[in-house]
Amino acid sequence: MVNTKTKNKPIAINVAIYARVSTEEQAEQGYSIPAQIELLRALCKSEQKVVFKEYIDAGISGKSIDKRPAIQELLRDVEQGLIHEVVVWRMDRISRKMSDLLSILDKLDHHNVKFLSYSEKQYDTKTASGKLNLQMFGAIAEFQRNSIVENVKMGMKQRARDGKWNGGNVLGYDVVEVPSGKGTDSVLMINPLEAELVRKIFRMYAAGQGLRSIANQLNKEGYKTKPGNAFSTVAVKTILNNPVYIGKIRYNVRENWNEKRRKGINPDPIIADGEHEPIIDLDMWEAVQKLYGKKSKTSPRVYEGTYLLTGLMRCPQCGGTLGAHRVKDTLKDGTVVVRRYYVCNKFKNNGSRACSSNSVRADFVESYVLERIAEVVQHPKVLDDIVNKINKDRVKSVTPLQKEIAFLEKELKTLDAQKQKYFRLYESDTIDNDFLLERLNELKGKYDTLTQRKREAERQLESNSSNPISIKEVRAVMTKFHNLLESSPHNTQKTLLQTVIKQVHIKKAGKEIEGIELEFDEGIKKYFLTLAPSTNKVEGAFAFPKQKPPYRYTLVI
Repeated sequence: MVNTKTKNKPIAINVAIYARVSTEEQAEQGYSIPAQIELLRALCKSEQKVVFKEYIDAGISGKSIDKRPAIQELLRDVEQGLIHEVVVWRMDRISRKMSDLLSILDKLDHHNVKFLSYSEKQYDTKTASGKLNLQMFGAIAEFQRNSIVENVKMGMKQRARDGKWNGGNVLGYDVVEVPSGKGTDSVLMINPLEAELVRKIFRMYAAGQGLRSIANQLNKEGYKTKPGNAFSTVAVKTILNNPVYIGKIRYNVRENWNEKRRKGINPDPIIADGEHEPIIDLDMWEAVQKLYGKKSKTSPRVYEGTYLLTGLMRCPQCGGTLGAHRVKDTLKDGTVVVRRYYVCNKFKNNGSRACSSNSVRADFVESYVLERIAEVVQHPKVLDDIVNKINKDRVKSVTPLQKEIAFLEKELKTLDAQKQKYFRLYESDTIDNDFLLERLNELKGKYDTLTQRKREAERQLESNSSNPISIKEVRAVMTKFHNLLESSPHNTQKTLLQTVIKQVHIKKAGKEIEGIELEFDEGIKKYFLTLAPSTNKVEGAFAFPKQKPPYRYTLVI
């Protein structure tokens, strides 16, 4: 005989209640966790359903499910068959991202778990029309979230353009809340102790110390970063490249960090004058940026040792850089001799199929460079002859440049006329749209090439048309450069040479040097050579009377 009470007794339905609220929604009416839970408990009670468990993600965005522990736990319980139904206050509590929402609902359906939204009860996920309505609602929820994010980003970008700080701690400043309108605003106030540390880092780098050397010294002296960690090369580099220290606001350097990570670099970030007080003066800033840019273009070096000219020489065969290389020989008496060379990096990394070694003895080339600089300083006539030759070459090159610029301008006008011609043919239906676009793209390529060459020619003309290079000024720069070079430690010597030397030209035989190309411009003279890197032996370093320098010039000595 069948027990009718057991037969007619309804099977208990285990319901999972899920609630979520993000930080920005805390203050909005009806979004609170207690309010959601209270409504959903009442719903389950009215329908005589058993609440298996309440899963709560408090203060977590609905952008993604990856960092929401409660939803992850709920899905694990679904897979184990512990839940028959999931109920939420509103569908966007599950996710505001359409792909995540559909993925979750698909998993629930796969395990025969019903989904119910208190606010959208009309969506039955078991029917095709119900799924369609739900997907449309999910798309709207994602659109709303994206609109909110877009508006927030727009507001923060405008704050940055207005010179306001958008939050985050930075060494040298304290973030202070001050009254502003109806609420408060975050502003940067200088922290005197930290600001002095920032100045110390800039001075160390301008004096020739590298990133690793600075980090090691700061750690040995007991300094810490803003979060209280030890200094790393990345931390030092971040400080040296942060324009906040000259009173600027930089924002939106990286976009969509969560998805793109380091690939999301914005080539045109917002940089505006900030409301805060600078820590670093503009001269020091530009000196450091110029020096950093110079160093960043040289090849990475595994071993530096006593190599002064790393990255300053090119392989006469392939044009690649010559890098440091050591050879150890053991003599018969057991003595180990280390010979230093500069060799082609392509040969070193890829073998003889890529290039030949084209090695140069380091002792030979370094001695040559230092002795040649001393020679032109000690024999003024040598330097005078070099400068006079440069001035003559500059005058000779003016006329050809002027002719080239005139020719380029004529060609650009011809291209403009051709473009207008094709537009007229298109308007008269003589040619179709595809042919027009093809011809315009072709003309654009030619136009861009000619425009680029015209700009370069104008730059060269501007340089060569400026006042003749002053022999007296060049002699003063070279003399002080040589004096500082002789009295400076190794790291500073290396920095000085890499700042002023553009390239050491090696002949194809690899045993002779064609010349040393020095490059001087207003930036080197004004922003670096007047700063006096750390040395007690040369008072004032490059502190000579300021004169109006030429635009740019090179000396081959």
